[in-house]
Amino acid sequence: MNPTAPSQNVIDCLQVILDATASKNYELFTTVGDEGYKASITQQMFDDVSEQLASRLQKGYSINYFGEIKQGNCPIYLWKLSFEDGGDEFVAHMTMNGDKVAGIFIE
Repeated sequence: MNPTAPSQNVIDCLQVILDATASKNYELFTTVGDEGYKASITQQMFDDVSEQLASRLQKGYSINYFGEIKQGNCPIYLWKLSFEDGGDEFVAHMTMNGDKVAGIFIE
């Protein structure tokens, strides 16, 4: 992994995704993605994840950058997502395609 901080664009994209998830705003969520991202993450998929995470995100969270890995031609950025409620933490994997998000996976 590369511990060097990601670009401001990468950070901003993650923030938009988290803000959109917290506010259950699918249209905002799609603004940062490339065409594949927009086509592969349906409104229903987004709603399912938002239903699980929105209230926890709204109560407060922090992100800690783990680093970057490369798979194929796209960098994947990894963060730990911790919540103020002290409950389960998650790892967010965000794949970039140029200046757009190609995929997001929170596990």
